Amino acid sequence: MELSDLARTLPYGDCLRDDIATAGQLSAAQLAAAAQAGVRTILDLRPPFEPRGYDEAAAVKAAGMAYVIVPVTPVTLDDAAFAKVLEVVRDPARRPVLVHCATANRVGGLLIPYLMIDEKMSQQDAVRRAQEIGLRSADYARMAIDYARRHGAEG
Repeated sequence: MELSDLARTLPYGDCLRDDIATAGQLSAAQLAAAAQAGVRTILDLRPPFEPRGYDEAAAVKAAGMAYVIVPVTPVTLDDAAFAKVLEVVRDPARRPVLVHCATANRVGGLLIPYLMIDEKMSQQDAVRRAQEIGLRSADYARMAIDYARRHGAEG
């Protein structure tokens, strides 16, 4: 199964590239399907206190994937969170990677710097793409654009 095929089966699923998928919260069965589709890393943007309905970290590890958590809330979002997301999605050894939160709002926001810096998208195109992924927060967008500009984005 291709990553794009998997993404179509996930809540708020999308495929940013052929090795970066995005989604909302996955079920344990969907995590197993991600592993079968070749996903190496699950990048979870939800803080541990948000309910998932199962032990996601254990399910990811049991499926043979790496689990990275970058807990993002409107209060805790900072440069370190953006940097960690970039570190994970840029690392070819971690790909294919699936980035998720609850509804893909945080996913869209946290990927704006990647879109602007690495994919060389203009600010307008990066925000539009982030909205397609699931971004709805103007605050996340503002913070992401600020981070991207301070770290080399030209768009």
